[in-house]
Amino acid sequence: MEPKLIFEETLKCPVCGKNTLVARDYLYESENTGKLILSNWVCSNCNYRYRDVKPYETYTPKKIELKIERDEDLNILVYRSAFASMFIPELDVEITPMAGSQGIISTVEGLIEAIMDNLGSLCDENNCKKLYKAKNGELTFTLIIEDPSGLSFIKSEKAKITQLLSLSQS
Repeated sequence: MEPKLIFEETLKCPVCGKNTLVARDYLYESENTGKLILSNWVCSNCNYRYRDVKPYETYTPKKIELKIERDEDLNILVYRSAFASMFIPELDVEITPMAGSQGIISTVEGLIEAIMDNLGSLCDENNCKKLYKAKNGELTFTLIIEDPSGLSFIKSEKAKITQLLSLSQS
């Protein structure tokens, strides 16, 4: 299915203050991801851009755990919402949302690559080796997502989902 335009409006840009921010939201649906809202906002004056991907439906807070044990597990599709924290205890990875965070949809391998790219030269030799081994399927690890919005998902029957009343339960 091609994305369907569901919202379009020209707004005041939060950066330059001019009414030149064209905001467009699209509805996209596939059997792999379900219904998603794709946001693409661009200011024609200062080139400010905002992009986001989020599930169409709303949910309750949850914790999702996935044990990565085989090479094929690296191809599992993951959506981490802009509100979710992500942890990989075996790799000493902890990613918490900040103002301006955006949702990301990727495979497990793609998430590991993004972590490596974001760390860049800050990655010490031991952690980089562990991340590299994990990305290449040479290391078993657990991916944990805690999401107060409940929007995140992992497309696998192996994923263990725990509904949370609040994230203090985690």
